[in-house]
Amino acid sequence: MPETTTPPTEAPAPAPSPWLFGDSKGQRYATKRLMLTWPCYAFADLILCLAAVLGYLEPWKAGIQVAYHMVGLTVFFMLLRTGRYEDRPEPTLAYPQVLFGCSAVILSYALDHAASASALQMLPLILVFDLQRLTMRQLVTAMVGTPAVLCAILGVTWLVAPESIQGRRELLDLLAASILLPALGIIAKDVRDLRQRQLDQRIELQRTLKQLQDLSIHDSLTTLYNRQHMLGLLDNEIKRQKRNGRPFSLAILDIDQFKQVNDRFGHAVGDKVLTAFAQLANQTIGAADTLARWGGEEFLLLMPEHSPQEALHTLEALRDAVSRHDWGQIREGLAVSFSAGITQQRAKDELKDALERADRGLRLANQQGKAQLVIVEAGQ
Repeated sequence: MPETTTPPTEAPAPAPSPWLFGDSKGQRYATKRLMLTWPCYAFADLILCLAAVLGYLEPWKAGIQVAYHMVGLTVFFMLLRTGRYEDRPEPTLAYPQVLFGCSAVILSYALDHAASASALQMLPLILVFDLQRLTMRQLVTAMVGTPAVLCAILGVTWLVAPESIQGRRELLDLLAASILLPALGIIAKDVRDLRQRQLDQRIELQRTLKQLQDLSIHDSLTTLYNRQHMLGLLDNEIKRQKRNGRPFSLAILDIDQFKQVNDRFGHAVGDKVLTAFAQLANQTIGAADTLARWGGEEFLLLMPEHSPQEALHTLEALRDAVSRHDWGQIREGLAVSFSAGITQQRAKDELKDALERADRGLRLANQQGKAQLVIVEAGQ
């Protein structure tokens, strides 16, 4: 025989390291999102180091900023890694991270006014990163508060050491920031509104899909399963029966003289009778049993692993419940009963044969009068 080879299977993707990212999904998401900010800070630190090496910035000033970035990011990583913030509305600590970024800009500006342009350019980048996660109040606080602090630093420096300020340039930088940040706020609002509309549309789409699915399998009047879906359930039950060999019973129920109910009381009352009967039946049958509207005033009851006698007991209980029910609540003088044909589906039977037997049993029950239950055994 020729030698057969098994095609190689792709190795599963390695799971994220729980030591680094955390054990839960929320921890992994928050820590990974934090790590997306690390390259930005690393690039800023690289520029600071180059500026110190080239003599544009005093080394101790560069060291303070680099240390500040490293300590802040480490603290955020440890906080997110604990998982204590997973149940909060914003588990990624977006607003505290934005405030930290703004404070880093303020620190850079306070240490070296010559870096005002680059510091202010970092501010929109910090805000944009978490634009969708901040409330408008938080966004406005960051956009207004940071330039205000920068203006205060500029004012204090002007009073204490005016010779260190390049007046026009720094004023122009702050003016550019005061124009850029409100524009960013308008964009943020538009982005937030768009995102909210997308979320609303997604929720509405899911709701519509669920409604369509319900309509496709449920009867619109009684909310029971419809005939098409019940046929699918019967097919599944037959497949299960072929696996375990256990028979099941089914019954076709018919409300007695329902046409007279419509003729005497009107179709609106007839609809209420069908709805009330469906609710009463669902409250009476077993948890594993399934009732569907089969057509008109007919219903089909599927009873898994029931013998005909057990099915008969179930329908007798339902007959008693229908008899005790106060149908006068719907219309005075109204009385309701039902008849049913019962049969058992065996593993060697065709479904159409079982349905035909149950239908034949219903016809025999109707011939005998009202509230009759007739069992038709296989082979009869």
